[in-house]
Amino acid sequence: MPDRKPGLSPQNPKAWLQPGAPLPSASSASSTTSEPVASILLVDDHRPNLIALEAVLDPLRQRLVTAQSGEEALEHLTREEFALILMDVKMRGIDGFETAARVRGLDQARHTPIIFISGLPEDEDRLYRGYAQGAVDYVVKPFNPDILRAKVAVFVELHRRAEQIKRQEAALRQLERQASDEVFRRIMDTSMMGLLFSDYEGRVLEANDCFLSMVGYTRDDLKEGRLNWRQLSPPEYEHVHHDAVNELNIHGVTKQFEKEYIRKDGRRVSVLVGSARIETQRRNLTYVLDISERKRAEANVSLLAGAGEILSSSLDFRETLGQLARLVVPLLADWCAVDIQGQDGAIQRVAVQHADPAKVAFVRQIEERYPVDPASPTGVPSVLRTGQTAWVPEITDALLVAHTRDEQHLRIARELGLRSYVVVPLAARGRVLGAMTLVHAESGRRYTKADVQFAEELARRAALSVDNALLFEREVTVRKEVETLAEELKHSEAQFRLLAETMPQLVWTNRPDGHHEYFNQRWYDYTGLAPEDTGGEGWSQIIHPEEHERAIETWRQSLRTGEPYENQCRLRRADGVYRWFIGRAVASRDGVGRIVRWFGTYTDIDDQKRAEEERQRLVQALERSNKELDQFAYVTSHDLKAPLRGIANLSQWIEEDLADKMTAESRKQLDLLRGRVHRLENLIDGILSYSRAGRIREKPETIDVGKLLREMVELLAPPPETRVEIAPDMPVLVTERAPLQQTFLNLISNALKHAGRSDPEVRIGARDAGPFWEFSVSDNGSGIAPEYHDRIWGIFQTLKARDKVEGTGIGLSVVQKIVQSKGARAWVESSVGAGATFRFTWPKLEAREPSSPG
Repeated sequence: MPDRKPGLSPQNPKAWLQPGAPLPSASSASSTTSEPVASILLVDDHRPNLIALEAVLDPLRQRLVTAQSGEEALEHLTREEFALILMDVKMRGIDGFETAARVRGLDQARHTPIIFISGLPEDEDRLYRGYAQGAVDYVVKPFNPDILRAKVAVFVELHRRAEQIKRQEAALRQLERQASDEVFRRIMDTSMMGLLFSDYEGRVLEANDCFLSMVGYTRDDLKEGRLNWRQLSPPEYEHVHHDAVNELNIHGVTKQFEKEYIRKDGRRVSVLVGSARIETQRRNLTYVLDISERKRAEANVSLLAGAGEILSSSLDFRETLGQLARLVVPLLADWCAVDIQGQDGAIQRVAVQHADPAKVAFVRQIEERYPVDPASPTGVPSVLRTGQTAWVPEITDALLVAHTRDEQHLRIARELGLRSYVVVPLAARGRVLGAMTLVHAESGRRYTKADVQFAEELARRAALSVDNALLFEREVTVRKEVETLAEELKHSEAQFRLLAETMPQLVWTNRPDGHHEYFNQRWYDYTGLAPEDTGGEGWSQIIHPEEHERAIETWRQSLRTGEPYENQCRLRRADGVYRWFIGRAVASRDGVGRIVRWFGTYTDIDDQKRAEEERQRLVQALERSNKELDQFAYVTSHDLKAPLRGIANLSQWIEEDLADKMTAESRKQLDLLRGRVHRLENLIDGILSYSRAGRIREKPETIDVGKLLREMVELLAPPPETRVEIAPDMPVLVTERAPLQQTFLNLISNALKHAGRSDPEVRIGARDAGPFWEFSVSDNGSGIAPEYHDRIWGIFQTLKARDKVEGTGIGLSVVQKIVQSKGARAWVESSVGAGATFRFTWPKLEAREPSSPG
């Protein structure tokens, strides 16, 4: 989304004080009509000087009060409060220094900033005396009006911010008095993260439905006092719990930290936790975010990477499958077994793995006593026959009874504590080569649809590795057979030709000088050439032009050295189609080592070659995707957290500047502000990491779009002069809340940011578009030229330079991605000077259950 970054403004006064920062202009420093006017006291015994000061400060649009003596100034200060005092040093009666000393003796004015203005040459003693009397600055005439005006604007802004904090404190106290249990209940119940209150002893006093669902407890359990931190926390997290309590006692808030909870059913859930202490109520507020899916996705990515290294490390597939089983346990399963189907249909177990070797030995004994029935309608035999995954989310006792053979078999099965299993086929190029069995037992976990899909992907990669290894074994076997038979049959041409004619490869022989002697019939059938076409190097005419020179040079090199020939190239079939082959040839030698004949084959590897090319393309696409996602996460995190850090810094500066004036309550409120900023920064990190890890879908719910939009406009809190119109006929949808909310939020925010005028208008409408609703967000801004209509949807694309654009330029790309994930589309209608209308479609109805990540 085209954004603009914050620059120097009255809302960022500390930026003017940084080394090298430009001074604010009068227009940028002036208060808006909606901001309160500050009072500035001008003190000088010379009336023309006061008039000159009023002329310099008039563009600030603040209330200017004049006094022509120190005594008159003190009278004003006893009657009202001023944001700043500008005072001449040399005056009749009491001079500026004496007046400043008396100001510091007034309770209501002792902290009012004073800027001395002197017509005397700069002198260190006078400067020292001025700062000793509490002045914040000392200006010597003649002065630069812009610089003086900028300095005054800074203190006006600081005064305004301090007053704003006072008003906010009063408003917060009023809100605290007016808050009701019903309002707070609504906030908790509508939150998408777990929220709960606990006492200082760790008893859970109140929790929303999201948290109860997360840990598997009911509201009755909560009312009966069954929820306690120590009960929910596994023993190994005792130190984490202890550190969090200490941090809460010291700072009143905790940083976010990861841990696990024990659910009521005994399973564990990974969570992100943060707490804040509410001293007035003597209890703690804790928020909990379920990060189980993120953890699972991270583990899956790591597992796939490790599996890739294992599967590519060796052509001994039995060894690699054993290593793969060891990798899977316990990340994906408590038990893992891999079976291969032989050429005769027999089932051979090549790997079985568990964290406890004693259990592995025990299971092998059970398998010997109760061997697998190849005709079984379930389990591995069924998967090998059908090529379909077998998935049992919950292994019930009735299921154990139905599939065990006797009482002892049933007793052993119960002792193993099996909870859930999935059997996925090892299938490649249309053939089922084996099966991989994954079982959850003592961990208490259950396999979900997402787990099954991941297991199928893992099995697919393993199957390709097995298939490649089998192809290599067959190729090696064939090559050895050719070499052996060629040696044995070198004096029996008839027997050799009989063998060559029955082989599935293109077979040929050459004389020691490389001249062609023989091609088998399969060669002529494939190439369509006649024997007279293959004289000399005529046979090479079927090699693809791109590989021709290399193939010929490789063959000539073998002729020169006597080393075996090997080369991959495309050969033209009789119908003109090229297919990939691997050509190999070895030299047959006589008793003294002289080459007497070359025996060679061409083996069709076109299917394997294309499969490998497709795999490489997918890997490259995945790498590009991952790189783009990483860049997206980094930029998003940086741009989201930058303004938060600015808020924290500004609160710190205010506290430092008003250190002697702020009450303990004010400091507490600022501490709470900074604490919540830091917590929000951490929450951003967590959410971004979560979004990188996987594609998570929510459960669809019934949403009143009109109500959703009104809540969002209230959340955005546009300026009073902004007009936002929501059409009255907004639909009610069954869909995911967060994606729809994010889409509208980005488009409305975009319209508000780029209004570029004092009376911005945003209109939101909807119309029936068959199976979709078409929504529109229109503004009366400056519009977008047609040549940029496509560019603005690109990720990180802005229409202005980054130093003039607020944000990352990803908002519209996020909108596009969300809408496309719904099978819909988004587009813009605009021209320069005519505003812009962003439109997108949304399905009227989604499935009640969310789809799992692919």
